[in-house]
Amino acid sequence: MMPKKKDTFGSIRIPSYMVPLPRICAVVWLTLLVLGSCESGGTDPEDFRDRYVGNYLVRETIRSYGFPECGEPYSRERDTVIRVNYGESDTTLFVLGREVWLDSTGSFYDYHYGLRLWNDSIWSTFMNGGLGCGQYETYEGVRISE
Repeated sequence: MMPKKKDTFGSIRIPSYMVPLPRICAVVWLTLLVLGSCESGGTDPEDFRDRYVGNYLVRETIRSYGFPECGEPYSRERDTVIRVNYGESDTTLFVLGREVWLDSTGSFYDYHYGLRLWNDSIWSTFMNGGLGCGQYETYEGVRISE
């Protein structure tokens, strides 16, 4: 039979209640290390809409379509400034009288309406009118200020 191992540190006898102390110290030290290395969440996350909000200088193009009963066809173009604002919710934008939510590519599509925002550019198209007669509206431009 083997003799019972004594709890000693060199020639100093360690009391039995102090044997788990090194393990406890190691656990406390590791816990402090892990918690101390975590980044605090004191800053608000960036709002993805910030890069789109602002004034845009756009080329507005409006062209009519329809049958002869709709009257004379017309077409006009002009440069104008439009504003893109924050929408009512925290995920929407307000563009050309519409509240839209963008997908991951900066696009929004709905019935007869399309919008794309990327980098500092905007493209929007809308077909409005009734059966047989109406107009196409297109806006293409770049952001000029925030």
